Amino acid sequence: MYKWGLLTVASLLLIGCGGGASSSEDDSVVDVPTVITSDESGWSRQSYEENSSVNLLNPDRGFYDASYHLEASKSYNMFDSPKEKGYKLVYGVLSLEDYASTEILPQTLLDTLGKNLSDAQANGIKIIFRIRYRPDSSGKDPQKSIILGHLQQLSSVMSEHRSAISVVQAGTLGAWGEWHTFTGEFDDESDEAYRENRLEVLKGLLALFPEHFVQIRTPMHKELLLGDVEEYKEVGTAGEITPEIAYTSDIRARVGHHNDCFLSTSTDMGTYASDNIAFWKSYVENDSKYTPVGGETCGIGEDEDAERSSCTTALLEMKQLHYSYMNDDYHPDVIEKWKTQGCYTTIQENLGYRLVATSLAWLEESTQLSVDLTLENRGFASPYQNYPVSYILYNEQNRYTFPLSLDTRTLYAGESKALRASLPLEGVKSGQYCLGLSIGEEGSLVHLSNEALWSSSQESNTLLCGIEVAP
Repeated sequence: MYKWGLLTVASLLLIGCGGGASSSEDDSVVDVPTVITSDESGWSRQSYEENSSVNLLNPDRGFYDASYHLEASKSYNMFDSPKEKGYKLVYGVLSLEDYASTEILPQTLLDTLGKNLSDAQANGIKIIFRIRYRPDSSGKDPQKSIILGHLQQLSSVMSEHRSAISVVQAGTLGAWGEWHTFTGEFDDESDEAYRENRLEVLKGLLALFPEHFVQIRTPMHKELLLGDVEEYKEVGTAGEITPEIAYTSDIRARVGHHNDCFLSTSTDMGTYASDNIAFWKSYVENDSKYTPVGGETCGIGEDEDAERSSCTTALLEMKQLHYSYMNDDYHPDVIEKWKTQGCYTTIQENLGYRLVATSLAWLEESTQLSVDLTLENRGFASPYQNYPVSYILYNEQNRYTFPLSLDTRTLYAGESKALRASLPLEGVKSGQYCLGLSIGEEGSLVHLSNEALWSSSQESNTLLCGIEVAP
């Protein structure tokens, strides 16, 4: 049996449970809400305030730093810089133009890649990864056999450092790895099997990254390869994600979208077919509930297109299309426009997920503590990683973990979810405890977007203190 009760504020400050951020440098000072109500059924409840800037510390979302060439050098830690600047995401390109006609990648390149991925992991940096063979619109795509051979040679090092990867862009083909101006086996005018050849490369990437989403450059590419249309830009929906296949191994469910000319023209420079813009945006809107969307702007358009990069349109489309990340370097004119018009901070705080604890209820039940926490996602998108989630009971001497069965990818934008659990206390040593919520793994921990809940020493969000457990 156990008993518990909420202590006074003065007592809370002496517990040493490792509460959230406060003005004190002592991370053991608890600063959690103390406004408590109880109902006739015995449940106690409290609500929380939000601090949206806390969200900036979270992984797999937000503005990213660009660009980092993963094959360039291993003589220094290139990821010290984004860490110092406060970024959690970077764009990391593996440039293989020097090996476009070489079957075997040199071991020195693989060693350099591994060292840089290891440095990213050590600095808590996640990478938006792209393989690129053509740094501009010139040159030719490699033979399919060379690309597939390179992917196989990369499998060992990418598997070893898979936690450094946030999301994968399809890359590999076309100018800048952006799937246009194809040549050779991938050109629709020179090879009748161009669709099968492109699909084989896409499948090779999915096999290389079995735990990650792969983003393709336009929705028309996805429908052409994974749907039932015969021509690029032909309207179809067979390649779309449905709720039934979301988060499964179905290839359609693993392919998302990236837009490298966001807000530039009415079609975003060909991201959407000009005769069906609304249809293809709706296609991305549907998919992006279940897969990540991100990219960069590429300049302020001319005449009537100039308005597309305004704050009004940017916020509307980022929310509609569930944007998780955006390049903070490019295009500088657009970034400056957002700052001048006053929406840059709003975008910064809302890209991806923004998880807010709105209320907590708890109840004493025999030998267990029943907990009901409501989380609301106020960001543009759901998390695209399935982070482990646990309730934590802890004090200075003890820590107990209670894993929850929750797929964090289902914390959809604009929705709330109740995290209900009954925590068995039979094996918990007597004492006074704090209740925390841990989301993520070491190096990729999620801060709830609330005032003063994060405990860096406990690597969890402190929800409640003053729980007294006794024999």
